[in-house]
Amino acid sequence: MKKNLFFLAVILLVPFTLYILSLETVVPIPPDENHGGLTKELQCFDCHGKNKEFPRKKEHPPKDLCFQCHKIEEE
Repeated sequence: MKKNLFFLAVILLVPFTLYILSLETVVPIPPDENHGGLTKELQCFDCHGKNKEFPRKKEHPPKDLCFQCHKIEEE
């Protein structure tokens, strides 16, 4: 009986864990004049690159795929 309960708990835990991971929050790209017309990640680094006016924070993941996490916010 204990094996069955353990198996059931594992079966329920896997989808629950995947659901929680899918709730990842992202910071939207603001719909202002500075961000209007962005089409390539390289454009982001004009302001958000190292030693630029608005550099990425130290905690930011080291990925340069901005549009994978950041989506353009609708007005």
